[in-house]
Amino acid sequence: MIYKVLINSEISMRLCIIYILLVMACIPLQSQKKWQHIPADHKAIHYTGRFDDSNSKAIRYDWPGTTIQFQFTGNDMQLLLEGGERNYFNLFIDEILHAVVHLPADTVYTVNGIKGKGSHHIKIQKRTEGEMGTTIFKGINIGVGQQLLVSDFSSQRRIEFIGNSITCGYGTEGASREEDFLPSTENVNKSYAFITARAFDAECVVVAHSGLGVIRNYGDKDKVSAKLPTMPDRYVRTLDEDSLLNWDFNKWQPHAVVINLGTNDYWGHPYPDKAVFQHRYENFIREVRSLYDNIPIFCVCGPLRDEPAYSNIKEVIESSRLIHNDQNLYFVGIPTYLLNKDDDLGSDWHPSYRGQRKMAAHLIPILANILHWDYNDSELRNLDSDFNIQKTK
Repeated sequence: MIYKVLINSEISMRLCIIYILLVMACIPLQSQKKWQHIPADHKAIHYTGRFDDSNSKAIRYDWPGTTIQFQFTGNDMQLLLEGGERNYFNLFIDEILHAVVHLPADTVYTVNGIKGKGSHHIKIQKRTEGEMGTTIFKGINIGVGQQLLVSDFSSQRRIEFIGNSITCGYGTEGASREEDFLPSTENVNKSYAFITARAFDAECVVVAHSGLGVIRNYGDKDKVSAKLPTMPDRYVRTLDEDSLLNWDFNKWQPHAVVINLGTNDYWGHPYPDKAVFQHRYENFIREVRSLYDNIPIFCVCGPLRDEPAYSNIKEVIESSRLIHNDQNLYFVGIPTYLLNKDDDLGSDWHPSYRGQRKMAAHLIPILANILHWDYNDSELRNLDSDFNIQKTK
């Protein structure tokens, strides 16, 4: 009897071992991989935009279009990222859009589907603006035996864009003008800012926030907004939503600045007093000029607003050129009739990707003429084509 019990126990033990081995065999191979951690402050990780790196192991950022890039050998990679509930990111692999990533919690995100031998260029771009939340980047993991390569992703050309929802790419992926805005439909990479930068193969930094004006914000019934800081008030910040941390402008210097403000100041009556608006706009230009010396500054009005914003901004530019002898200051008016209201608008009556390309097509030749830069217009040629995010060469 005891003998039979021992045999049965031995058989049970063997069956248990076999079961464990079978379970282990069914565990996805990915979870068995060994990883090596690369911290956020590694010298081979390249940052474009405004970042708070006071904690080098957990780097914060929130402005739209801020970008992290690196190059590594192999096919196994994880992102350590806390994106927030309303933030979305474009993930590019070798200049091609691989995925739109949404990481609301502190996440170790495994990037699947990296194919091909050799090295791969990875780029993570924040699609959404600062109001959608702050992102925390804690580095990456790559497979054991793989290598992070030191690469130079900087460009010989650099442009900074200062603006509001249009510059943020608000609703560019919305199905129609009647569709309500969702964070998932905001994609700064489809805004005229990044389209313009791609045409020049230029590094692009966007400092923009939806609904903000020069002295008055959208929806404010007062002539001058007092509750929510306007765009010039936020411009000096490292993070859009953090008023205590100022940006060090010596870290990155553009070759040109494009300012597209005024749309929200004149959203409805009562309009701001002309003299007050112009005084603040001129002071903002002086501030930018003091930070970046004598580089070209292009002040844009349109295409969602016409008069009196158009004339008021143009007068500021003309008087500044005369009074301050600022000959490197230019006005660019984009007329409202540039956009077809049936085909060129996305969520909440904002420019769609097609509308944004029309804006870029209006702006690019002007910048090219002043900056003496050549450009590639391939992204502008067929406005009805699907968006090809692959880098123009």
